[in-house]
Amino acid sequence: MHGMCGIDSAVKIFVHELLPEGVTGGKRAGEVASFGIPLKASDGIRSVSELGLVGSSDYQFRELHRYPDGTIQWVLVDTLVSVEADGSKAIWLTNGSGNSAGSHLAVNGPEHITVNTGAARFVIRKKNYNVFDSVVVGDTPFLRDTGGITAVSGTTRYSSALDNDSSAAIEENGPVKAVVRCDGHLKPESGPWLFGYTMRMYFYKNTGRVRLDLIIKNAEMASKSVKIFESLRIELPTTVSAPQYFFSTGPGAESHGSIDGTAYLYQGYSNHKYVQFLGGTAMLRQRLVPDVGLKVANGDSVILTPGDETHYSEGFGAMHSAVKQINCGIRNLYGMWPAGFTMEDDGDLFIDIFSPWNSKDDIGFAFFAHDKRQVVLEFSKKEDAPLPGQTFYAIQYPLTGRAAFQHYKDTGAVYYEKRLATHEETRMFLDEIGLERFEIENVDNMRRYYGWGQGGGPNQYDLNLCQYLHFLQTGNGGAFLAAQNMDHHKMFGSTRHSDDFDFYADGPGLFPNVNTINPPDQEKLSFNFKFFDREHTHDVSVPIGYFLTGDESFYEAWKEHGEYTLYDQGSGKGAVGSYYDGTTYVGYPRIFSRALRRAGAFGLYAGTDVWREKMRLMVGNFMGMRAAPLDYNQDGWDLDRGFFYMRQSASCPEGVRCNKVFMAYDIFPNSLWYYGPENFDDPLMYDDFRDYLLGSSYHCLSEIVPLEFPTYEIFLDTSNGAAEKGEYPLSFLMALGYEMTGDDTFLAQYKFHYKAMLSDQSEERIYSPYSSKFIHDYYNRDVVAGYVAPVGNGRVDMGNSSAASVSRHGSVYTLIWNAPLEGIHGYQIKVAPVPMVENLNFDQMARSYQYHPDLYDNYWAALNVANEPVPKQKRGDVESVSVDVAQVISAYNTRYGLSEGDPAYRSYDPSIDYYFAVKYSKVAPVAHEKTISSLPCP
Repeated sequence: MHGMCGIDSAVKIFVHELLPEGVTGGKRAGEVASFGIPLKASDGIRSVSELGLVGSSDYQFRELHRYPDGTIQWVLVDTLVSVEADGSKAIWLTNGSGNSAGSHLAVNGPEHITVNTGAARFVIRKKNYNVFDSVVVGDTPFLRDTGGITAVSGTTRYSSALDNDSSAAIEENGPVKAVVRCDGHLKPESGPWLFGYTMRMYFYKNTGRVRLDLIIKNAEMASKSVKIFESLRIELPTTVSAPQYFFSTGPGAESHGSIDGTAYLYQGYSNHKYVQFLGGTAMLRQRLVPDVGLKVANGDSVILTPGDETHYSEGFGAMHSAVKQINCGIRNLYGMWPAGFTMEDDGDLFIDIFSPWNSKDDIGFAFFAHDKRQVVLEFSKKEDAPLPGQTFYAIQYPLTGRAAFQHYKDTGAVYYEKRLATHEETRMFLDEIGLERFEIENVDNMRRYYGWGQGGGPNQYDLNLCQYLHFLQTGNGGAFLAAQNMDHHKMFGSTRHSDDFDFYADGPGLFPNVNTINPPDQEKLSFNFKFFDREHTHDVSVPIGYFLTGDESFYEAWKEHGEYTLYDQGSGKGAVGSYYDGTTYVGYPRIFSRALRRAGAFGLYAGTDVWREKMRLMVGNFMGMRAAPLDYNQDGWDLDRGFFYMRQSASCPEGVRCNKVFMAYDIFPNSLWYYGPENFDDPLMYDDFRDYLLGSSYHCLSEIVPLEFPTYEIFLDTSNGAAEKGEYPLSFLMALGYEMTGDDTFLAQYKFHYKAMLSDQSEERIYSPYSSKFIHDYYNRDVVAGYVAPVGNGRVDMGNSSAASVSRHGSVYTLIWNAPLEGIHGYQIKVAPVPMVENLNFDQMARSYQYHPDLYDNYWAALNVANEPVPKQKRGDVESVSVDVAQVISAYNTRYGLSEGDPAYRSYDPSIDYYFAVKYSKVAPVAHEKTISSLPCP
């Protein structure tokens, strides 16, 4: 049957390998591809049972995020696909009846969970977790006795199998994939536990392959201390007899043979793809792994001797006999030192997460910390066994699915932004400004340590969000994997976790001062003590990484990070010695801006009432602040010139007002990119802050952009000349200025600064969402905006009640006009006590206005009116609206909690005949490549 698909139109998806530069792909036969795909709100999809897939016969769906109206925005797709080496396969997401046919892989029993993939049967205990209670391929068992997650500290051995309180539950279940989540503690025969853990086990149809995501945890107040340990392993007692070992010992290199007692591979420190920073590597080697390079031994024979930091294992191995084979791998093994594999001649297989062959036997694991590893195992009969590298590539370079970049724009998939440049537009722009050589690296590098407080342009924005955007534009797997690796470090190396308490609810009682919450000497003992600071918490990439992968551990960790920062910023639950409470004052601008950015991100993607209330209070706080020319201490907006004065942003002489350009016009406004209409219960608050940012755009355009090189600190009450050098990212404000006015002066004037800005700050910024907006607007000048019946001579208002189009009855004014264009998207109505101009146009050198602020108001600074009429669609159609000015002013004061005497307070004066301006806007249609217009619907 052929018919109209519910998704308009079917989403074409290319499934391909995630390959970084220098890695050759391999043929993937019937392998799982797992990826997130956004949907349009207009598709109206409310349940995954309304979805289908064309091009694959095995698939399942899980919702990841919903629009505010309850329809699904992001859906996780798991499907089995065959892809040629370095190739791709096209499939289509359409409407349908949900998951493909077939039984769910996992079955929940009273004491065990059984997973039958068709190729193997796995049994998992619900208590005394031992990883697998059994693994059977055909009729052949692969395990004996009891394994588990085990650790050694001093002379004590700890094991997950000794925890009678552990639990296992089916977290996700379908015909293609099942996920079992197991939680518990590593316990000794007697005495207190060492670590908590969460293990997610991923099973896939038609394969004996399993992905194990292990998180070890030290974040329970019941055991608040730095934990000292020697090793930590996944222990599997196998039935492989007369076993042989196989280890990857480098690119294209291997070691193999019969196991002589014990064979092991131990990865010490390696610099392969590892990004160092400010001595962090030396600290890690001292506290975590003093050994360098790769060691491989079998019995008394040392096959590879350590000592060369360039030596590394690709990350995989295998234990096998004449009839059985178990492939194994650790993702990013070369950078997850000290790690490796140990195999014994009795069949015991150990995945060494923290290797016992490490010469350091007193590793300190910080409190509040989690650490995560990804492991792959594949159980198969020898004659059916894939090569160990094939198994490993499934986790190291997995299959993903990616739609056309236009689809991510149309759906607002990344923080609801729909105006983003394509890769081709970005390259064209770089060529125009003379930086054609630059492109984000297609290399999957990683970090294990990061000094979050470092200065300089490269640490003032979230590079990993740029990498995700670059991946969506190009499909470059290295950029995506690098972003994933860094998000892994953020969430499992830099986030404070709380496993048995709630930072927000319990923090004020547990930690009366937010600056002294670490256990004593934690920073001297632990390798993983370096948590986020308050000024450079680049966590906004994480939800996008979650949507693209469906990895719940990322999302859970991100929410825990949010829980901590709610407490850290001032929870309002007690007398907390908080560094910053964003609901009552500005404080240090970089901290204020990061908190503001985080609130917007969590308001959109965490969706809790606490975050939405925090966000409303923060935006309301700074919207209600007003600068005063004669008051050095009074932060706030100047509604004549458009700037937001931040006293603590700059190092100016006492009594002299100035703003640090980087703080006030980059970091601060960029934090508000994360706010859309979806964040606000009151749409006028959204309109207000967008208008004020437009004022800031005009301020930059008239007072900063004309300087050949802007000064680092701009004086607000005296004139400024050009600096000898220096550029600052104003991309977001310039793009927003264009989008709200249709005036491409914002684009043309700022383009002159772009080359020096990227060179001075960071070239990667070209892929930031703010630059991407600017470049999109530069090549797609599609905004049409204007004013209805303006008086003229600079005035944009239509007049007061003396005008033919305005009538008055008390505080109620009625406006009547004719639609000026076809297809107008919306109107914005403003009211002011004086005539309005687009902008007062302050000349900072001459220190004078084109339009005197005593006689005129900036349109953007005037009061917004609610309930504008829905535009008629034909030019000349009559529009009308009634506005109660007294009510508009009262609503404004209520919106920001203002009372008489507050600097921003406004009062209604019945003796004033108020002026009105009506702005219209539309986006001219831009033709772009259409997806397949018709497709058979399942």
